[in-house]
Formats: sequence, structure tokens, C-alpha cells
Amino acid sequence: MKVMKVPCRSIRYKEFPDLLFGTPPKGAPVYFDATHFIQSRGDEKRHCLADFRVAFHLWIEELCRQYGIDKEELFIRDEASGHLLIDECLALLFVVYIEPPFGVYLLERISEMLIDGFTVSDTWLVQSAGLRFTNEELTQILEHHET
Repeated sequence: MKVMKVPCRSIRYKEFPDLLFGTPPKGAPVYFDATHFIQSRGDEKRHCLADFRVAFHLWIEELCRQYGIDKEELFIRDEASGHLLIDECLALLFVVYIEPPFGVYLLERISEMLIDGFTVSDTWLVQSAGLRFTNEELTQILEHHET
């Protein structure tokens, strides 16, 4: 496994602030810190790279083929921390591995998109409502909805 210096400090998905991304000095590809995510949201006794690779083998193979990614570049170790880093293309699959209910959520949103032609996240909906209505209006709407 390659060892590179890739500080992962950027949050890409607000719903997963423990999923940290970083880029090596040469600029590409982008990696996420799998070790940090397991320590923060997973179970170090239950979750490991080997199991992830087996569980998502077909997905990993297809993503490598579709994106032309060298399998030797997919999984690296950070020189400074010793943490396992994984190419960004596997980030959401890794979240599903650690938190299977997120996979159910993704399937529901994709189904909604295919049936209705669009979908929105819960986060977007709450943010949009907050921009559109005052707190008092939202309270009234919720009270009216409950009755």
C-alpha cells in the first residue's frame, strides 16, 4: 500500500462532518480519511478495510473501470497519521458500509427521483423553509399541521 502525505481536513458533506477529505501535494486524486470515520462513527472491532473491499467488491471494480482508476491508487496510508485513506469515489459507499441505514435513505431518494423526476434532501427542505418563513410562521404551520 502506497504511503503519501495527505492531510484530510475538509468537510464535503455537512451530514457527515467526520468524513474528512484531503488532496496530496501533487493535486489529485482526492482522498477521505477512512480511519478517522471508523473511529468517529463506526466500530473498530467490526469495521475494517478488508471487509469493506469484500462487501463492495463489484462496486469498487466498476468504479475503477468507469473512472479509469488504478487499483493501487484507491487505498493509501497517510504518512503523518498512519491513517487509511480511500479515493473519494468510494466515500458514499464507505458511509453505507459504516451506517447501513444511510444506504436505505439513498435508495429511497433514488426511487423518488426515478418515479417523480426529482428529489430533495431533508437538509435542503429544512434550510429552504427557514429561508422562506419566519420562526413564528413555521411554528404556526407546524401547529396547524398537527391538528
